[in-house]
Amino acid sequence: MQWYLESLSNSDREWMINIASVPFIIGRADDSNLKLADQRISRYHSEIRISGDFLWIRDLKSTNGTFVNQNKIEQAQLLEPNDILSIGKYKFRIQSISSSSPDTDSETICETLSEQLTDLDLSSFEPTIQELLSGRNVIPHFQPLLRFSDMTKLGYEILGRVTDERLPSNPAELLDIAQCLGYGSELSALFREVGVKIGKNLPGSPLLFVNSTKFELHEIDKLLVSMKKISDISPSNKVVLEINEKAAAGANDLNILRDSLEKIEIGLAFDDFGVGQTRLVELSNTPPDYLKFDISLVRKIHLAPKRLHQMISTFIKASHDLGILTLAEGVECSDEAQICQQLGFDIGQGYFFGRPAAIHELSR
Repeated sequence: MQWYLESLSNSDREWMINIASVPFIIGRADDSNLKLADQRISRYHSEIRISGDFLWIRDLKSTNGTFVNQNKIEQAQLLEPNDILSIGKYKFRIQSISSSSPDTDSETICETLSEQLTDLDLSSFEPTIQELLSGRNVIPHFQPLLRFSDMTKLGYEILGRVTDERLPSNPAELLDIAQCLGYGSELSALFREVGVKIGKNLPGSPLLFVNSTKFELHEIDKLLVSMKKISDISPSNKVVLEINEKAAAGANDLNILRDSLEKIEIGLAFDDFGVGQTRLVELSNTPPDYLKFDISLVRKIHLAPKRLHQMISTFIKASHDLGILTLAEGVECSDEAQICQQLGFDIGQGYFFGRPAAIHELSR
């Protein structure tokens, strides 16, 4: 969902501004995202945030207040398309455009990367990636998962990392380059397999979440071969495969994947829930074992409108009714953790509970 503010000024010049970066600050200050020249407007007057598919606004203790549909807001409030936002002498209509374009395919990613790396040919990365794969030179990092009921450590998500300075340090960018060169699935499998091989040495046989790419959902047979290998590597650990919720909605044979994973005692998690197409009906058709709520729903959740809390609570209850455990991703402070616990989340993950770390750092 793309959100915009449409100016309703009396001048002939009408304009729209995209609410892209968040928090989107409105005020008189030079560093505001939307700077408005009016003495009735405070330097930092109000802020707009996006949580999943929901837009909301909060007044920043301004002198003259923020108004939605002519009503002064006293606390954070959800915004709907066509709502009228009034700040000082300015008025704006809330506009939204629903993105119906499919996920970026491999060809588009390669074109985009080629534009970004104008000074380099993507093929120049190939020898280094081949060296990485043959030497299995990846260093998995582990981020803790905590159970909200008793705040004990339940397990870890395994995140792939590389230290070769010739390659991008961002794993997503590296995987995109590898996919363009035909090594995407192989690199993704390497991150998983090395991560589980090292992670099985963590005390207490913890739960281990591993990741997949959306491209691997088009090659489910190959993905299952990798997961069977992981099952054999660490039979004493419960392993859970994460797949992107949006990619899962468009994937074929998702039930086959889930049933096949169940046979080798590997769980299934949908990641990034709440962004794009949030359909509980689809979840009931292929219920995962775990549902990870997108970080945008969790960020600043303690400041979010009560209506948004109620919606999230409804999603959580519906998930529980389907036998799905819910995970809040991106918890960064005690206030966020407290609200997530109150809303009924089962598991928490984020910097508040621990940053991703190599195993030798965890052992300290």
